[in-house]
Amino acid sequence: MNWRRLRPGELDHEAIWLAVSLATLAGAWFWLYLRLPIPPCTFHRVTGFPCPTCGATRTLRYTFHHDWWAAAGTNPLAFLSYGGVVVYDLYAAIVLAFRLPRLRFDVIPKRVGNIVRYTTIGVILANWAWLVWAKV
Repeated sequence: MNWRRLRPGELDHEAIWLAVSLATLAGAWFWLYLRLPIPPCTFHRVTGFPCPTCGATRTLRYTFHHDWWAAAGTNPLAFLSYGGVVVYDLYAAIVLAFRLPRLRFDVIPKRVGNIVRYTTIGVILANWAWLVWAKV
């Protein structure tokens, strides 16, 4: 992990993902503002259980209305993910605005990569268990 300038021809991930997240946020906001119907969850309809992302739209709606407890209780992982996107967007905006060096992970040891993978799977499963238990 190091801070460095972009190399010639290297993708500018900060610009790309900032644009993607802001466009997605604008689309979600307009969708909810216009009160368009939320597509039904096929997994929930077929199995009767919530899918791992069930409640993410309600979490976003609660977040837009600053109801933090309801947002976190509806889908904790989605709530934390939205917070992570906000932190990344702030980082990307600052790096782009001031033309600062970028954080890059040039070499990731295999052990660290495996830990991150297994932890991610565990967190998703724990969140899914919460959704089933809370009957979201």
